[in-house]
Amino acid sequence: MSGVPYVSDFGDHGVAETDDILASHPAFAGQPLTCRWPEGGEAEALVVFCHGLGSNGREYAALSRFWARNGYLVIHPTFSDAIGTVAREEPGLGLDPESDLAGWMSLPQARARMYEILHTPERWTDRVKRVGAVMGHIEEIVAATCGGRAARMPCAIAGHSFGAYTAQLLAGAEIDMPDGAAGRFSDDRFGAAVLLSAQGRDQQGLRDGSWDAMARPVLTVTGTLDRGAKGGDWRWKSEPFELAPEGGKYLAVLDEGDHYLGGFTDSGRQPQVPAQQEAVRLITLAFLDAHLRDRQAARDWLGSIADHIGECRLLFKRK
Repeated sequence: MSGVPYVSDFGDHGVAETDDILASHPAFAGQPLTCRWPEGGEAEALVVFCHGLGSNGREYAALSRFWARNGYLVIHPTFSDAIGTVAREEPGLGLDPESDLAGWMSLPQARARMYEILHTPERWTDRVKRVGAVMGHIEEIVAATCGGRAARMPCAIAGHSFGAYTAQLLAGAEIDMPDGAAGRFSDDRFGAAVLLSAQGRDQQGLRDGSWDAMARPVLTVTGTLDRGAKGGDWRWKSEPFELAPEGGKYLAVLDEGDHYLGGFTDSGRQPQVPAQQEAVRLITLAFLDAHLRDRQAARDWLGSIADHIGECRLLFKRK
Protein backbone atom coordinates (compact mmCIF):
# COMPACT_ATOMS: atom_id res chain seq x y z
CA MET A 1 0.00 0.00 0.00
CA SER A 2 1.57 3.29 -1.05
CA GLY A 3 0.40 6.83 -1.58
CA VAL A 4 -3.31 6.15 -1.04
CA PRO A 5 -4.28 7.26 2.47
CA TYR A 6 -7.52 6.10 3.97
CA VAL A 7 -10.19 8.82 3.98
CA SER A 8 -13.37 8.51 6.02
CA ASP A 9 -16.73 9.36 4.49
CA PHE A 10 -17.86 11.13 7.66
CA GLY A 11 -16.95 14.59 6.44
CA ASP A 12 -14.77 17.43 7.65
CA HIS A 13 -15.50 18.46 11.25
CA GLY A 14 -13.79 20.31 14.03
CA VAL A 15 -13.40 18.78 17.47
CA ALA A 16 -15.28 19.63 20.63
CA GLU A 17 -13.77 18.52 23.93
CA THR A 18 -14.06 18.86 27.68
CA ASP A 19 -12.20 17.54 30.73
CA ASP A 20 -15.02 17.63 33.28
CA ILE A 21 -17.70 15.13 32.26
CA LEU A 22 -19.36 13.61 35.36
CA ALA A 23 -17.04 15.63 37.60
CA SER A 24 -19.67 15.75 40.36
CA HIS A 25 -20.62 12.08 40.14
CA PRO A 26 -19.41 9.95 43.09
CA ALA A 27 -18.13 7.23 40.78
CA PHE A 28 -15.73 9.70 39.15
CA ALA A 29 -14.97 12.06 42.05
CA GLY A 30 -11.61 13.70 41.49
CA GLN A 31 -11.14 11.90 38.16
CA PRO A 32 -13.72 13.24 35.68
CA LEU A 33 -13.81 12.03 32.11
CA THR A 34 -12.12 13.71 29.18
CA CYS A 35 -14.31 13.48 26.08
CA ARG A 36 -13.81 14.51 22.45
CA TRP A 37 -16.40 14.39 19.65
CA PRO A 38 -17.11 15.89 16.21
CA GLU A 39 -18.05 19.53 16.50
CA GLY A 40 -21.36 20.30 14.85
CA GLY A 41 -22.08 16.67 14.01
CA GLU A 42 -23.56 13.78 15.92
CA ALA A 43 -21.05 11.01 16.60
CA GLU A 44 -21.86 7.71 14.92
CA ALA A 45 -19.92 5.44 17.31
CA LEU A 46 -17.91 5.68 20.49
CA VAL A 47 -14.52 4.56 21.76
CA VAL A 48 -13.45 4.21 25.39
CA PHE A 49 -9.69 4.80 25.50
CA CYS A 50 -7.59 3.45 28.39
CA HIS A 51 -4.33 5.27 29.13
CA GLY A 52 -0.99 3.70 29.94
CA LEU A 53 0.66 3.31 33.35
CA GLY A 54 1.15 6.68 35.01
CA SER A 55 -0.65 8.62 32.31
CA ASN A 56 -4.15 10.13 32.58
CA GLY A 57 -7.33 10.75 30.63
CA ARG A 58 -6.17 14.05 29.18
CA GLU A 59 -3.33 12.46 27.23
CA TYR A 60 -3.30 10.84 23.75
CA ALA A 61 -5.04 13.96 22.51
CA ALA A 62 -3.77 13.94 18.91
CA LEU A 63 -5.01 10.43 18.15
CA SER A 64 -8.22 11.03 20.08
CA ARG A 65 -8.97 14.24 18.18
CA PHE A 66 -8.36 12.51 14.88
CA TRP A 67 -10.96 9.86 15.71
CA ALA A 68 -13.36 12.53 16.99
CA ARG A 69 -12.98 14.58 13.82
CA ASN A 70 -14.01 11.51 11.85
CA GLY A 71 -17.21 10.65 13.66
CA TYR A 72 -16.39 9.20 17.07
CA LEU A 73 -17.15 10.15 20.64
CA VAL A 74 -13.89 9.28 22.42
CA ILE A 75 -14.13 8.84 26.19
CA HIS A 76 -10.99 8.89 28.33
CA PRO A 77 -11.26 7.75 31.95
CA THR A 78 -8.42 8.38 34.39
CA PHE A 79 -7.36 5.35 36.43
CA SER A 80 -5.95 5.05 39.93
CA ASP A 81 -2.43 4.45 38.58
CA ALA A 82 -2.21 7.97 37.12
CA ILE A 83 1.06 9.33 38.50
CA GLY A 84 -0.64 12.42 39.96
CA THR A 85 -3.11 10.22 41.83
CA VAL A 86 -0.35 7.94 43.12
CA ALA A 87 1.66 10.97 44.29
CA ARG A 88 -1.33 12.28 46.27
CA GLU A 89 -2.20 8.92 47.78
CA GLU A 90 1.38 7.93 48.62
CA PRO A 91 3.20 10.99 50.01
CA GLY A 92 6.04 8.75 51.12
CA LEU A 93 7.22 8.66 47.53
CA GLY A 94 8.20 12.32 47.88
CA LEU A 95 6.48 13.41 44.67
CA ASP A 96 4.73 16.75 44.39
CA PRO A 97 1.30 15.97 42.91
CA GLU A 98 0.99 19.55 41.65
CA SER A 99 4.20 19.40 39.63
CA ASP A 100 4.88 17.98 36.18
CA LEU A 101 5.42 14.28 36.89
CA ALA A 102 5.50 13.09 33.27
CA GLY A 103 9.14 12.12 33.74
CA TRP A 104 8.44 9.72 36.60
CA MET A 105 10.21 6.86 34.79
CA SER A 106 13.54 8.59 35.40
CA LEU A 107 12.95 8.60 39.18
CA PRO A 108 14.09 5.20 40.60
CA GLN A 109 11.73 5.15 43.60
CA ALA A 110 8.72 6.22 41.55
CA ARG A 111 9.58 3.81 38.75
CA ALA A 112 9.86 0.87 41.15
CA ARG A 113 6.52 1.70 42.78
CA MET A 114 4.73 2.16 39.46
CA TYR A 115 6.02 -1.15 38.15
CA GLU A 116 4.79 -2.76 41.35
CA ILE A 117 1.37 -1.25 40.66
CA LEU A 118 1.48 -2.61 37.10
CA HIS A 119 1.73 -6.15 38.47
CA THR A 120 -0.88 -5.77 41.24
CA PRO A 121 -4.10 -7.66 40.39
CA GLU A 122 -6.28 -5.19 42.30
CA ARG A 123 -5.12 -2.50 39.89
CA TRP A 124 -6.09 -4.65 36.91
CA THR A 125 -9.62 -5.16 38.20
CA ASP A 126 -9.90 -1.52 39.33
CA ARG A 127 -9.41 -0.46 35.74
CA VAL A 128 -12.07 -2.88 34.52
CA LYS A 129 -14.50 -1.53 37.12
CA ARG A 130 -13.80 2.05 36.07
CA VAL A 131 -14.60 1.22 32.45
CA GLY A 132 -17.74 -0.54 33.66
CA ALA A 133 -18.76 2.65 35.46
CA VAL A 134 -18.25 4.60 32.23
CA MET A 135 -20.51 2.23 30.34
CA GLY A 136 -23.04 2.28 33.16
CA HIS A 137 -23.40 6.05 32.71
CA ILE A 138 -23.07 6.13 28.95
CA GLU A 139 -26.46 7.78 28.36
CA GLU A 140 -25.46 10.69 30.61
CA ILE A 141 -22.07 10.99 28.91
CA VAL A 142 -23.57 11.06 25.42
CA ALA A 143 -26.20 13.60 26.49
CA ALA A 144 -23.50 15.86 27.98
CA THR A 145 -21.30 15.69 24.88
CA CYS A 146 -22.43 14.93 21.34
CA GLY A 147 -26.10 14.25 22.00
CA GLY A 148 -28.06 11.49 20.35
CA ARG A 149 -28.99 8.05 21.65
CA ALA A 150 -26.21 5.97 23.14
CA ALA A 151 -28.14 2.77 22.47
CA ARG A 152 -27.66 3.33 18.74
CA MET A 153 -23.92 3.86 18.94
CA PRO A 154 -21.63 0.84 18.49
CA CYS A 155 -18.69 0.81 20.90
CA ALA A 156 -15.01 -0.11 20.85
CA ILE A 157 -12.53 -0.44 23.69
CA ALA A 158 -9.00 0.84 23.02
CA GLY A 159 -5.83 1.43 24.97
CA HIS A 160 -2.09 1.86 25.01
CA SER A 161 0.35 -0.23 27.07
CA PHE A 162 -1.33 -0.90 30.45
CA GLY A 163 -4.44 0.44 28.74
CA ALA A 164 -4.06 -2.18 26.01
CA TYR A 165 -4.02 -4.80 28.76
CA THR A 166 -7.31 -3.41 30.08
CA ALA A 167 -8.72 -3.45 26.56
CA GLN A 168 -7.66 -7.08 26.10
CA LEU A 169 -9.52 -8.15 29.22
CA LEU A 170 -12.70 -6.38 28.16
CA ALA A 171 -12.36 -7.84 24.66
CA GLY A 172 -12.36 -11.37 26.03
CA ALA A 173 -8.79 -12.30 27.04
CA GLU A 174 -8.79 -14.64 30.04
CA ILE A 175 -6.14 -14.46 32.78
CA ASP A 176 -5.02 -16.46 35.79
CA MET A 177 -5.75 -14.71 39.09
CA PRO A 178 -3.48 -15.19 42.13
CA ASP A 179 -6.09 -17.38 43.85
CA GLY A 180 -6.00 -19.81 40.93
CA ALA A 181 -9.33 -18.75 39.49
CA ALA A 182 -9.73 -17.75 35.88
CA GLY A 183 -10.27 -14.03 35.42
CA ARG A 184 -12.96 -13.35 32.82
CA PHE A 185 -13.95 -9.74 32.20
CA SER A 186 -15.34 -9.75 28.66
CA ASP A 187 -17.88 -6.98 28.05
CA ASP A 188 -20.21 -7.61 25.13
CA ARG A 189 -21.01 -3.91 24.87
CA PHE A 190 -17.69 -3.54 23.06
CA GLY A 191 -17.88 -4.79 19.50
CA ALA A 192 -14.20 -4.30 18.68
CA ALA A 193 -10.86 -3.53 20.34
CA VAL A 194 -7.72 -1.54 19.48
CA LEU A 195 -4.56 -2.71 21.26
CA LEU A 196 -1.59 -0.33 21.05
CA SER A 197 1.56 -1.96 22.44
CA ALA A 198 -0.22 -4.79 24.22
CA GLN A 199 1.08 -7.73 26.29
CA GLY A 200 1.74 -11.39 25.55
CA ARG A 201 2.06 -14.50 27.68
CA ASP A 202 3.59 -14.83 31.15
CA GLN A 203 2.76 -11.34 32.35
CA GLN A 204 -0.21 -10.09 34.36
CA GLY A 205 -1.89 -13.48 34.30
CA LEU A 206 -1.79 -13.95 30.53
CA ARG A 207 -0.86 -17.46 29.36
CA ASP A 208 -1.50 -20.10 26.73
CA GLY A 209 -5.20 -20.08 25.93
CA SER A 210 -5.78 -16.53 27.16
CA TRP A 211 -7.05 -15.37 23.76
CA ASP A 212 -9.11 -18.43 22.78
CA ALA A 213 -12.39 -16.62 23.48
CA MET A 214 -11.37 -13.24 22.03
CA ALA A 215 -13.68 -13.66 19.05
CA ARG A 216 -14.54 -10.03 18.24
CA PRO A 217 -12.53 -7.91 15.79
CA VAL A 218 -9.19 -6.76 17.27
CA LEU A 219 -6.42 -4.57 15.87
CA THR A 220 -2.98 -5.06 17.46
CA VAL A 221 -0.27 -2.46 16.81
CA THR A 222 3.36 -2.67 17.93
CA GLY A 223 6.81 -1.76 16.58
CA THR A 224 10.11 -3.54 16.02
CA LEU A 225 11.71 -1.50 18.83
CA ASP A 226 8.75 -1.90 21.20
CA ARG A 227 9.52 -3.63 24.51
CA GLY A 228 7.42 -4.87 27.41
CA ALA A 229 7.94 -4.26 31.12
CA LYS A 230 9.89 -7.54 31.35
CA GLY A 231 11.76 -7.04 28.09
CA GLY A 232 9.46 -8.88 25.70
CA ASP A 233 10.02 -7.84 22.08
CA TRP A 234 7.59 -7.14 19.22
CA ARG A 235 6.97 -10.84 18.67
CA TRP A 236 5.78 -11.13 22.26
CA LYS A 237 3.63 -8.04 21.80
CA SER A 238 2.12 -9.63 18.69
CA GLU A 239 0.77 -12.62 20.61
CA PRO A 240 -2.74 -11.14 21.10
CA PHE A 241 -3.02 -11.41 17.30
CA GLU A 242 -1.10 -14.62 16.74
CA LEU A 243 -2.89 -16.59 19.48
CA ALA A 244 -6.42 -15.27 18.96
CA PRO A 245 -8.99 -17.05 16.77
CA GLU A 246 -9.50 -15.97 13.18
CA GLY A 247 -12.08 -13.37 12.25
CA GLY A 248 -11.53 -9.62 12.04
CA LYS A 249 -8.00 -9.76 13.46
CA TYR A 250 -5.25 -7.42 12.23
CA LEU A 251 -1.61 -6.93 13.21
CA ALA A 252 0.54 -3.92 12.31
CA VAL A 253 4.24 -3.93 13.28
CA LEU A 254 5.84 -0.56 12.53
CA ASP A 255 9.42 -0.76 11.30
CA GLU A 256 11.61 0.92 13.96
CA GLY A 257 8.51 1.84 15.95
CA ASP A 258 9.11 2.03 19.70
CA HIS A 259 6.72 1.77 22.64
CA TYR A 260 5.07 5.07 21.69
CA LEU A 261 4.46 4.12 18.05
CA GLY A 262 5.66 7.40 16.59
CA GLY A 263 4.78 9.53 19.60
CA PHE A 264 1.48 10.29 21.31
CA THR A 265 2.50 13.65 22.79
CA ASP A 266 4.62 16.62 21.79
CA SER A 267 6.13 17.01 25.26
CA GLY A 268 9.63 16.22 24.02
CA ARG A 269 9.80 13.02 26.08
CA GLN A 270 8.65 10.80 23.22
CA PRO A 271 10.43 10.64 19.85
CA GLN A 272 8.20 12.11 17.14
CA VAL A 273 8.05 10.12 13.92
CA PRO A 274 5.37 11.69 11.69
CA ALA A 275 5.19 8.79 9.22
CA GLN A 276 4.50 6.34 12.05
CA GLN A 277 1.95 8.68 13.63
CA GLU A 278 0.12 8.94 10.33
CA ALA A 279 0.14 5.16 9.87
CA VAL A 280 -1.33 4.64 13.35
CA ARG A 281 -4.01 7.26 12.74
CA LEU A 282 -5.07 5.79 9.39
CA ILE A 283 -4.97 2.14 10.34
CA THR A 284 -6.92 2.65 13.58
CA LEU A 285 -9.54 4.82 11.88
CA ALA A 286 -10.01 2.33 9.04
CA PHE A 287 -10.37 -0.49 11.57
CA LEU A 288 -12.99 1.45 13.56
CA ASP A 289 -14.85 2.42 10.41
CA ALA A 290 -14.84 -1.17 9.19
CA HIS A 291 -16.06 -2.75 12.41
CA LEU A 292 -18.13 -0.05 14.11
CA ARG A 293 -19.49 2.01 11.20
CA ASP A 294 -19.60 -1.02 8.85
CA ARG A 295 -17.87 0.71 5.94
CA GLN A 296 -16.85 -1.60 3.10
CA ALA A 297 -14.35 0.99 1.82
CA ALA A 298 -12.51 0.70 5.14
CA ARG A 299 -12.42 -3.09 4.87
CA ASP A 300 -11.13 -2.83 1.34
CA TRP A 301 -8.39 -0.39 2.38
CA LEU A 302 -7.29 -2.68 5.22
CA GLY A 303 -7.24 -5.55 2.75
CA SER A 304 -4.98 -3.61 0.39
CA ILE A 305 -2.13 -2.97 2.85
CA ALA A 306 1.09 -4.75 1.93
CA ASP A 307 4.35 -3.55 3.47
CA HIS A 308 3.93 0.19 4.00
CA ILE A 309 1.45 2.99 4.60
CA GLY A 310 2.73 6.18 3.07
CA GLU A 311 6.35 6.53 4.18
CA CYS A 312 5.98 4.09 7.08
CA ARG A 313 7.23 0.57 6.45
CA LEU A 314 5.48 -2.16 8.39
CA LEU A 315 4.60 -5.81 8.67
CA PHE A 316 0.84 -6.17 8.23
CA LYS A 317 -1.12 -9.36 8.79
CA ARG A 318 -4.81 -10.21 8.86
CA LYS A 319 -6.86 -13.29 9.57
